[in-house]
Amino acid sequence: MSSSVDRLTDVAGKQQHHISELWEEIGHKNTKIQKLTEKNYELASVIRGQREKDLAEKYWDERIDN
Repeated sequence: MSSSVDRLTDVAGKQQHHISELWEEIGHKNTKIQKLTEKNYELASVIRGQREKDLAEKYWDERIDN
């Protein structure tokens, strides 16, 4: 009987350790997603600014320095 309990305890411990590792991996991936999202917003802002500059030069003959 005690060997069954020992095996179950061992399995439960291994599962808990694995779950812990998965949560850590999820945390790293969430951090990476957050950084990539921030970079995406930065790039979108740059593209928007360039588009506005292009429109201003095309339609209003304004020359804008970079």
